[in-house]
Amino acid sequence: MSLYIEYMYINFINKLPNKNNIINISSKGENNSIKIISDLDIIKLSKSIGTIISYNAKMKNEVIFNLAKLNNDKIEAFVYKIIQGLYSFNKYKKTYNENNILFYAPQYKKDKVKLMSLFKSANITRDLINEPSNKFTPLNFAKYIKKYFKNRKHVSIKVIDEKKIKILGLNLIHAVGGYSENKPRLVILDYKPINYKKTICLAGKGVTIDTGGYSVKDSMSMNNMHMDKEGACISIGIFDNLVKQYSKNRIVCLCPLVENILSKASTKPKDIVKAYNGQTVEIVNVDAEGRLILADTLAYISKNYKPDYIFDIATLTTSSDKYCHTSFAYFTVNEKLSNIAITKSKDIGEKIIRIPPWVEYMEYIKSNVADVKNSGYKCQKGDDFMASLFLMNFIDKKYRNNWIHFDIRMMSDNNELNVAEGFGTILKIINDI
Repeated sequence: MSLYIEYMYINFINKLPNKNNIINISSKGENNSIKIISDLDIIKLSKSIGTIISYNAKMKNEVIFNLAKLNNDKIEAFVYKIIQGLYSFNKYKKTYNENNILFYAPQYKKDKVKLMSLFKSANITRDLINEPSNKFTPLNFAKYIKKYFKNRKHVSIKVIDEKKIKILGLNLIHAVGGYSENKPRLVILDYKPINYKKTICLAGKGVTIDTGGYSVKDSMSMNNMHMDKEGACISIGIFDNLVKQYSKNRIVCLCPLVENILSKASTKPKDIVKAYNGQTVEIVNVDAEGRLILADTLAYISKNYKPDYIFDIATLTTSSDKYCHTSFAYFTVNEKLSNIAITKSKDIGEKIIRIPPWVEYMEYIKSNVADVKNSGYKCQKGDDFMASLFLMNFIDKKYRNNWIHFDIRMMSDNNELNVAEGFGTILKIINDI
């Protein structure tokens, strides 16, 4: 039941020891405890927990959270957010501190092993997201994925290189990443158990560095753009968890990996490119590149698989940053899926907000010189909304009802690193299917 993640040993304990390194958590705030009533209380504590531990000599190497008086429906969210707040990326450090993080929650009767598996997958995902772009180029990232999933039962791996990308007609992926020295890759992981029930497809945006191309970002906006591969990393982490849990569904994970970087031959604003589905796209803004590579990927899914569900995950428009503590905004026309998302986000303590499902506005993605355009829409203050409709355009109509687009937050409020916002909710949604 215990879990060790390089810098942190996590465990649920069955007995509360008589020690002075205990933090008491209560839903009533009694007996020198920290009062937790709402998810906001958890988020605020998560943000400060590293400081609380580091300044308390009694908790130098080990901290025990006594959750015996915490409402049962808050335990998963509490543990998840505390681990998220304590996350650190130490791979390139010579030395770092290790901590034992222990939780005492006798009232929690659910499967702790499965919960710990979620925590581990989330932290593996966080490590991938925070890898710098000189270490994780599209090629190196693809090699890592191939090695990591090698010899996994029922898993096949396909890596499509830049030449095959062009041959297949994945021209939007090529338009974004094909002119960098580090050429694009499309990685396809296919977990296909015997007598599987449903086919679930994941599409994750994998921009390993985003400078904006010819629509170049300023220096502040370019900072942390090695994290623009978060959608791909979350997709891979979810795929990993589902495979380890022996999902009864077929899971197909497609990650277009590119660098959006400036070169002599880079795609320019107002260029027109034919997408995988045959439609032409006016590329108004080269820095709206995530929706381009996802458009080809979603069209590829529609043509080559018969998906029961499609989930795409991307740091697309920063729409979540507009709302306090929101992990992601999401678009779906399926009310049942939307309700599942709301329920599961509450389970894990993540706040989410829905993008309006007004499909009639799709007419505004049309271009005067091509079939559609990737930016420059009349609905100027609804970029997350219009980007969702742009993506929907590349999904075959018969699959649109069972699709969710997740526009995830890159930076969190409870940690200076990327902590894979939305991971827990998205995984729980898929597990509910």
